[in-house]
Amino acid sequence: MPTPHDTAAFWFARLNAPDCSEQDRENFSVWYHQHTANAQAYELVSSIWRASGKIASHSGETPLTIAAYRFSRRKMLAGAIAMAVGSFALLPAPAEATIRATRTGQQIRLSVSPAMTILLDSDSSVAIHSEKNTLDLLYGQVEVNLKNCEARNTINLDQWNIGLISGTFNLSKSSLKNTITVLNGAAALAHPDMAGSQILKAGERATILPDNRLLIDRPSLEDVLAWRSGRLAFRDTPLREVADEMNRYSTRKLEISPSAANLRISGFYHFGQNETFARLLENFLPIRASFEKTITIVKL
Repeated sequence: MPTPHDTAAFWFARLNAPDCSEQDRENFSVWYHQHTANAQAYELVSSIWRASGKIASHSGETPLTIAAYRFSRRKMLAGAIAMAVGSFALLPAPAEATIRATRTGQQIRLSVSPAMTILLDSDSSVAIHSEKNTLDLLYGQVEVNLKNCEARNTINLDQWNIGLISGTFNLSKSSLKNTITVLNGAAALAHPDMAGSQILKAGERATILPDNRLLIDRPSLEDVLAWRSGRLAFRDTPLREVADEMNRYSTRKLEISPSAANLRISGFYHFGQNETFARLLENFLPIRASFEKTITIVKL
């Protein structure tokens, strides 16, 4: 059975093929929205191909806990070619970058450069372009600590470029939204469709929605940093978003039915035990949970 990354490589090639049809695009949309893992896999593949150069594998300080991958066009599309019907567009060579990824329940601290260190959260991945002082957040969450340095550093979130000089920043990326919170320092957000840039000051958070709308607020920093102590904070958050976050910390996933997707919760919750969390939800929300391979939650 192909993995999500195999299928993502197939869809990336299919969507870039000259004979890609509307039916292909509809089928892709169904697959993409079927599960968060599908969306993450596709974003990873497309982010790699959007970069410029050749991807290299790098072992790093902790090879047993850091997944570093060597991607090539042949390897990425090997499974896809066997599945594909019709012709593929030939794609350019991907960029040179070091890919770091964490498993579910794992957090690692990495030194990216003399000026930059990062704390990579559970089920997260970044592409590091050391020569360009650039970091791509492919999916998940990362805390970036940047010392004073003359060179400008850039964090990429899809088409958004975030310029940093120094400070500490918390960034997250999912299929539902992207966020950057300035814990201290300042950041400049730029997008090809924007005139100029949006400056974020210490304590401010930018939320980037799927349609690229930008929302600025000042969240509780205790809420933002709760993940560092084994908890997540929710403030009137739809259950669909809650599950998207909780699933990064547990191998047993929550599946939220459309009927329950917009139910909202608030408070701090320990992550990593989705079964316990689902039983807790049954105590104060009008929902029923079915405990199979995944935990399905429906509204009563």
